[in-house]
Amino acid sequence: MGIALNGLTMGVFARNPKMINVNTFFLIAIIVNGFMISALAFIPVIIAEFSGHWLVHLSEASCISEAFIAYYFGISSMFYHVCITYIRYLGIVAVPVIIAHVEKWRVALAFAVCQLISLLLAVSPLLGLGSYGLEAHGTSCGLAWNDRSRTGLCYLMLIGIVCFVTPMTFMGVCYIRIIKTVR
Repeated sequence: MGIALNGLTMGVFARNPKMINVNTFFLIAIIVNGFMISALAFIPVIIAEFSGHWLVHLSEASCISEAFIAYYFGISSMFYHVCITYIRYLGIVAVPVIIAHVEKWRVALAFAVCQLISLLLAVSPLLGLGSYGLEAHGTSCGLAWNDRSRTGLCYLMLIGIVCFVTPMTFMGVCYIRIIKTVR
């Protein structure tokens, strides 16, 4: 379903390139991420679900790669949502103050920063800061939330702040200001 619907949406944008602009760029990036997660990460999970456990037909290395792919595309999508929020904030709240025109180079820079931060956070468990492993039911893989080592706990706190608290606070503040401006 994710492959079909995200693929269909990508096809719409491919057939109508005039629809691609600063405002839709991050939306397209989220659609591509959804397609990539569906194509690369969900198929092994489906195999594991039918066999009852990941390690029946799949290896530990495939578990780590599935976790990396899902985590990388998941966090980059979160950061793209932050960028979409900020573009909306500029267009609604900042209009009276400045002409809220977002240049393409700024969007490209924001996209590159999102990619870099996502890559750094997703690669960290591969380098020993945190870890990937089987999730509780044994049919999918992700971050090892039960890692109680010093580096594991530090990493879990880091991603809690960087990937949840900070983006949610930023988006909440932006949308509150947008609501106040619209009223």
